[in-house]
Amino acid sequence: MIKLVLSDMDNTLIPFGRERVSQRTIDAIHACQEQGVDFGPTTGRDRAELASFFGGDRSCYNTAVAVNGQKVYYLRSLVFERSLDDEPLRRAERMVAGRPGCALVTYRADGQGDWVGASRKELGSMFDRAFISGGMWHEKLPVYPVAKAGVICMNGQDELESLQAELTEACPELDFPNTVVQWMDVSIKGWTKVEGVKQLIRTLRLTPDEVCVFGDADNDLTMLSYIPNSCAVANANENAKAAARWHVGASEDDGVAIALEQIAEAARLCNERGTEDVLPAFMC
Repeated sequence: MIKLVLSDMDNTLIPFGRERVSQRTIDAIHACQEQGVDFGPTTGRDRAELASFFGGDRSCYNTAVAVNGQKVYYLRSLVFERSLDDEPLRRAERMVAGRPGCALVTYRADGQGDWVGASRKELGSMFDRAFISGGMWHEKLPVYPVAKAGVICMNGQDELESLQAELTEACPELDFPNTVVQWMDVSIKGWTKVEGVKQLIRTLRLTPDEVCVFGDADNDLTMLSYIPNSCAVANANENAKAAARWHVGASEDDGVAIALEQIAEAARLCNERGTEDVLPAFMC
């Protein structure tokens, strides 16, 4: 029986750029919870950024694997955190700060962002996406423990990939995955979402086969490969589709919500019959 569901956010649970998940998604999360199945976003975002996506419904993000696995929350409590090393982050800052159309962003614990580089006007629509809780420009980034950081590049995919290669060479302690258009996450080298997933599974005393995960992109691959009940949405890239055991509908078609409804129904039947051998419809 599935006892925990974890889902990537952008382009998995919600199409990138949309301000809020669908009501069907929220209702499906609640249906799972009513049957004893926990739910949590598994995302590059921090928990403070998630409130607006769920209309302030904390039950949908009280549990979360955040910042690509560097922060783990359970029942609103932070149960695990790992920060970025300051020295390589400063190296990346120096490389990005003077580059036209580019910015390095770091986030405080409350979700407020700080950035160096391009002006707010240059960042255009990416400003609102990157600074949900507000942001402040600096000539030099302030010093504080940073778990979450990212790079914005407004100059097209070729320029982004060029900058990604330069950063990767200059800052070998860090990874710079291109997770959505015009954006790279900044993460600890070799550290991915699956590390946070493992921490949460240990906290809940579950086994991997009691967990179901959903994803769409390269930063989901280790999670999709580790969890037996892994699912890719129809709009996922080819790597994610290949890594996933199961496949569901597209993000824009509420593919994850429909799968959540089926997980809730399977859990209801398991609870009703006193068995754990009923599978969600998309796994049959």
